Amino acid sequence: MGARQMQRKTKTTTRTKANDKDVAINAKWKKYLKQRKVEQRNEIVVHYSQLVHTHAARLSRKLPAQISYDEICSAAFDGLIEAVEAYDPIHKAKFETFCQQRISGAVMDWLRGLDPQSRTVRTFEKKRLQAREMLDAEQGRPPTQEEVAKRMGVTGERYDHLCRLSQLGKEVHFSAMEPQNDTNGKGPSRTWDVGDTTVEDPSTCVSREMLTEYITRGLSREERLVLVLYYYEELTMSEIGSVLKLSESRVSQIHKDILQRLRQRFGKTLCEELVA
Repeated sequence: MGARQMQRKTKTTTRTKANDKDVAINAKWKKYLKQRKVEQRNEIVVHYSQLVHTHAARLSRKLPAQISYDEICSAAFDGLIEAVEAYDPIHKAKFETFCQQRISGAVMDWLRGLDPQSRTVRTFEKKRLQAREMLDAEQGRPPTQEEVAKRMGVTGERYDHLCRLSQLGKEVHFSAMEPQNDTNGKGPSRTWDVGDTTVEDPSTCVSREMLTEYITRGLSREERLVLVLYYYEELTMSEIGSVLKLSESRVSQIHKDILQRLRQRFGKTLCEELVA
């Protein structure tokens, strides 16, 4: 069979599969629009789930790193479910086009919910900053709150209320809070540094990695693994042989050869460094 015939056959097969999928989803739509069962709705949602993943992948490249891909998908699926429930084929709009707006809207609503400050407060903050800068330039001194409120055209009560809302929406990190000295003047009476006693000191891990790198310098990968597995992972010779697919006697021989070479390099300090 020639290359053109193979391409033609592949296109025909792909077209046939696409037609079969269209027939299947159309049947699900007809059944759901008549009965409106949750199970039927979920089947349709699963069919169009790729739209959610595509939209989430596109947004995850634009949003901050602390907003995860899975969180975006979760919000987008809410929009997809709403789109399935609200879709009316009488309007003759393709569902793929119709649901895009619902998915985007659901994600945007979720992102707004993460913002502790409303649009009114943010607009107020922007106008207040502009008013302060203008008054400062005109008067040559920092303006009072009454002057800023007057320039913005709001009452003092409204100004104070929006200022309080603005402060509530701002996060303060513990590291920004200075601990107070005790009454004896011996230093801070409290600290915000909370240590985890169950976790190994990071400096110990770094020191161990540096020591391992120093000792195993010049060894082959197999030899390095024997040392690490025996002294750091505390595996037996038999267990190391299972990991490296070697016999126990071969592992023992490798270990012996390594020690001889290391003694030539480090002398009496070898035992101390391995124990450390």
